Amino acid sequence: MSRGPRPPPAVDARPESPAGCVAEPLRDWIRTRTGISITDQNQAPVELAVRIEAERHGLDPARYLQRLLSGGLPPQAFIDAVATNESYFFRALEQMRVVVTRLIPERLARRPGQPVRILSLPCARGEEPFSLAILCEEHRIPPQSVQLVGGDISATCVADAGRGLYSPLALRRTDPELARRWFTPAGSRAWQLEPALLPRVELRRLNLLADAEVVLARRFDIVFCENLLIYFDAETTVDALAVLGRLLVPDGWLFVDHAEWNIPRGAFRMQEFDGCVGFRPPGAPAAGTSASGPRTGRVADAPSRGASTPSPTRIPAPLPTRASGPAASPVSRPLPRPARAAPAAPLRGSALTTHLAQAQVHYRAKRFAEALSAFDAVLTADPGHPLARLGKARVLADCGEDFEALEIAESLLHGAAAGGLKLAPADQVEALVLMGLLLHKKGLKDLAQGYLREVKRHDPHHPSLGLLRPHRPGDADA
Repeated sequence: MSRGPRPPPAVDARPESPAGCVAEPLRDWIRTRTGISITDQNQAPVELAVRIEAERHGLDPARYLQRLLSGGLPPQAFIDAVATNESYFFRALEQMRVVVTRLIPERLARRPGQPVRILSLPCARGEEPFSLAILCEEHRIPPQSVQLVGGDISATCVADAGRGLYSPLALRRTDPELARRWFTPAGSRAWQLEPALLPRVELRRLNLLADAEVVLARRFDIVFCENLLIYFDAETTVDALAVLGRLLVPDGWLFVDHAEWNIPRGAFRMQEFDGCVGFRPPGAPAAGTSASGPRTGRVADAPSRGASTPSPTRIPAPLPTRASGPAASPVSRPLPRPARAAPAAPLRGSALTTHLAQAQVHYRAKRFAEALSAFDAVLTADPGHPLARLGKARVLADCGEDFEALEIAESLLHGAAAGGLKLAPADQVEALVLMGLLLHKKGLKDLAQGYLREVKRHDPHHPSLGLLRPHRPGDADA
């Protein structure tokens, strides 16, 4: 985004939110329907969702909320708006490697003719289950040997997954050679997944807490449930783990993100297998064992806390790779196993400044994947860093991830308005411009006008004001 002349200091550069729009009744409504716990720290995206959906229905926010909470409006669009959808391919690569090279072959050998069932929940836009589908193809595991199911509470995400169209950021951790085999360019800012892969994944709109056990009548050998439990409070986490336990076969595996390794131990037993940590129902036999056979891989009960990543071990040679695929690609080879580095020291002081500068250099050069990685590294060290938040929002916006960009920019403005974040006036204007342009792009022009009027108040000559219509009596600011 271009930056205009530096404006004078601003106290609050954010249009007013409807008073009490994230009060207890709405928080309870969200928790009941999604399990997500809304707090003062993560309420800004919810406020934004209220304003967006209110404009879509031609209602003021208070009237929209009244109708939503009373059941007068279908809830799915609002649920889609508050759900977090950002993901990318091969996000859980270590777990996927063990699943494809060890667990699937082991189960197929023990149960000839019986497919291995794998669930990805939440699956976002399909990045996780389609990553597994790609690895199954690369290792020549026939489609009839593995049943892949992807589920998400967001109907929008499930529909997007069915199209198989992704932004460049979704491929930011994908080996370039693998990307060339399984994706083709679709315009200047999108990649199309190989259409032959789409039928390998059954996609369903699922609510883990409400209907997953009914919709998914049969149990699964392996469940990926990454980055969901972190959004739940303690009580909801216990309920979710109980459902996950019932969705698994008695000797199944549950994989969660390392930030979620502190799950209640009564529900699952933490176990390491070939350098990969997973969770198993109580009483499940050690991986690689059978009633008559020895272990075939390194297995150990993992430590009770996930403070460090297990040391790496050698993964056995994969099954023969396919000689050709849907696009008649050359002989494939397994992805190189990345070396696991020792935990990096937290970024501080000059190192943090250097990393932020590198992120901005990557962004200006349109190396968006590298920029996002660098901004995320800064945010890992300092989650409230305003310039890193703004930088990440810009990257997401430039890559077509509009809702994620809107949520981050709104959270940034919310924090600055509340006094918890120190944001330079020019950067406040930049965040406002980003909000205004993205909302205008999505056809939410009335809502965009409130942000653009704030831009005009602080920077009367900003180029974005070409979208600002004359203020008419009765116009609302936001």
